[in-house]
Parts: sequence; C-alpha cells; structure tokens
Amino acid sequence: MSKIIYLNGPSSSGKTTIAKAIQESFPEPYLHLGIDKVIGFMPAKINNWEGKLAPQGFSWEPAQDPTGHPIYQIHAGPFAKRIVRSLKDIALLLASQHYNLIIDDVAFGAVEVEEWKQVLKGYSVLYVGVLTPLDVLEHRERERGNRFLGGARGQYFKVHENVAYDLEIDTHMHSVKENILKIKDALSGKEKH
Repeated sequence: MSKIIYLNGPSSSGKTTIAKAIQESFPEPYLHLGIDKVIGFMPAKINNWEGKLAPQGFSWEPAQDPTGHPIYQIHAGPFAKRIVRSLKDIALLLASQHYNLIIDDVAFGAVEVEEWKQVLKGYSVLYVGVLTPLDVLEHRERERGNRFLGGARGQYFKVHENVAYDLEIDTHMHSVKENILKIKDALSGKEKH
C-alpha cells in the first residue's frame, strides 16, 4: 500500500524544503507533487502573477487581512479550478499504482483539506500542518524575490483554519532534520495502528 504524506501550509512555510528532505532521507522512494508543479503544466498566458485578474487561471487579488493589512489572495478561474481537481486525480492515480507520495499543498482550511481526505480515504495518509510565524513567512517571501509580497500573509490566516492534523511541524523553531524525524515517528506510529 502507498504511503502518503500530505503537507499543508502557506507559501514560504518550507513545504518544498521538507518534501525534498523526505525524498533524500527516507529509504524508500517518494514522488513529490503539488500545486506549484501542476501550475507549471499550464500555459503562462493563462495566469497573471502581477496583480491583474486572470479570468481563466490563477491570479492575485488585492484585499485586507483580519487586522486591516493589505494582502493578496489567490483567485482561481474555471481552468485553474479544473487544475486543482486534476492534482487530486493525479495523486489518486499514483497512489493506486503503489507509489509513495508527498503532496505539497496550499489548502484553505478544513473544507479543502476534507476534500483531500475524501479523495484519499482508502489510503494511509499522514496529514501534516506546516507552521511558521507570520513575520518569518513575510521575511522569507521578501528573500525569495519571486513571490508577490502580501501573498503569504493572505494565506496565513486561512490555511490552517479549523484543520485537525495528524502532526504539526514548525519550520522556524525546528530544523529540517528535527522535522523529518517527527514525520518519520508519526508515520511509523500510523503504520502500527
């Protein structure tokens, strides 16, 4: 049976770093898939990452967070929504072919995580919340230089809302190595049940 590790957290929280570390440190091979990878499948012209609405794809919309700060939030047009659904279909297909998976996602709250739980209900999945303080997220976002400033703040307040995870890791307080050990322990505990 496939082993699946589902990582959920806002942009710049360290999900991809954790996913690559899992691939390197676990003895068995894991495939890494996520929303960024399927966005890469799309023609660039469908999306707009410069603050203008993209009717078909993904784009950033200006808004305000609960504290009144200006933010940007993701808008998904009809083609983008199909791509989000296709990511779940791809994960299900790979799981059915007995691949171990790391799913790297930005799901907004319990409703969207529950959609994943329904899709993968026949499989053993470790649901991991990837946590990072807001000021650290914003610092990482600026340092990366390839992110729309305000995007991480826009996701911060929504991503973990009312989600019950099997495990939560903090990529600021703990090293990659420490977090990998926590994931390994949680995975082995899940296998015993």
